[in-house]
Amino acid sequence: MRYYVGVDWADAEHAVWVEDEAGGKVMSRSLAQTAEGFAEWGRWLDERRAEGSELWAAIEKPDGRIVDFLLDHGVVVFAVNPKALDRARDRFRMSGAKSDPFDARVLAGFLRTDHGHLRALQPSSEAAQELKGLTRDYARQVRQQTRLLNQLTVTLKEYYPRALEVVDDLKSRWGRAFLRAYPTPAAVGALTERQWRRWARTQHLSVERGAELWTIVQRPQLAVPAHVVRVKARRLVVLLDQLEVTRGAVDTYRGAVEDFFASMPAAEWAASLPGGQSGTVVPALWAELGDAPGRWQTAQHLQGHGGTVPVTEKSGKAHVVKFRFACNTHLRAVIHQLAFLSLRHSEWARVYYDRCRQRGHSHHHALRALAAKWLKIIFAMWSRQAPYQEQYHLASIARHQLRQPA
Repeated sequence: MRYYVGVDWADAEHAVWVEDEAGGKVMSRSLAQTAEGFAEWGRWLDERRAEGSELWAAIEKPDGRIVDFLLDHGVVVFAVNPKALDRARDRFRMSGAKSDPFDARVLAGFLRTDHGHLRALQPSSEAAQELKGLTRDYARQVRQQTRLLNQLTVTLKEYYPRALEVVDDLKSRWGRAFLRAYPTPAAVGALTERQWRRWARTQHLSVERGAELWTIVQRPQLAVPAHVVRVKARRLVVLLDQLEVTRGAVDTYRGAVEDFFASMPAAEWAASLPGGQSGTVVPALWAELGDAPGRWQTAQHLQGHGGTVPVTEKSGKAHVVKFRFACNTHLRAVIHQLAFLSLRHSEWARVYYDRCRQRGHSHHHALRALAAKWLKIIFAMWSRQAPYQEQYHLASIARHQLRQPA
């Protein structure tokens, strides 16, 4: 006997629907996000398994507390795309009406009838999941840093554009020190050359660099109303404080990712990729690949999941090739970065990229095509747990080119 469980998850309370192999209702209930609610539901699951029944569950998310709970109780979990669920609702109601218990019923019914088109979740090891969490949190901190830098730039353009001419990198230590020491046009306008040279020495700027910046500092500035300066200068200080905290978090996460990945067995072969000796690109790539055996069936499966290959629509005489939006965006971003890094470290990668550019492809289009090539190589590395060898790959390319005329 197999039971099909549909779970419509929420923050405080989940809706659950269970049906048997014939589609008959077994139970419908709400599951509170509490220790008591989960304990009661866990006992029911364990009792069904003790009776020899299989438990399959469908849910609209691939991870989270509820997913971990189901896996811990021996439930085979299938992550269902929300778009697929939305279209499956029409099988039950054409009116478009919906509710949480109804969505749970649709999930259970969809899993019962269409499980042949779905793949059960194959969770990675705890270490791989921890690395995945670290790399994704690191990426969030980097994006937050970028947002703050953009806000700083906009704020300075509104009242103090001269600072952007002096400081070419707002992330630099001396650049942030300059903005704190001279947060307004009036403050920098009151500087003497002697004061400027003394400040430049404290920031370890060379004499030539200090003289070059002094010529920029002396230039006349457009007048800005005093009330605008006061408002924007206050915002500048707040943004600098936030940037200081975020930069510290970025550095901390970067170190944590590199140290954690270095302690994993996969680092021995994954570090052979371009840029793998340092940085977070290769750790983030490996974290998205995971270590669950058989998770990736073919190289084409991995390429589609990574969004490096397009989607083709053919109907009659119509033939349309589209950009692939439905993919793992984290994997797509990191393989894009790896492809860019490989331009400096891999001979064949540079040749392939240049050839794509000569054909008229844009920079990012060429990188996506190169990323697809890398994913094919990485799939072989992941399957065999073998390091990358540039000379071996160059020899394979040469053999392939020799076979082409024949």
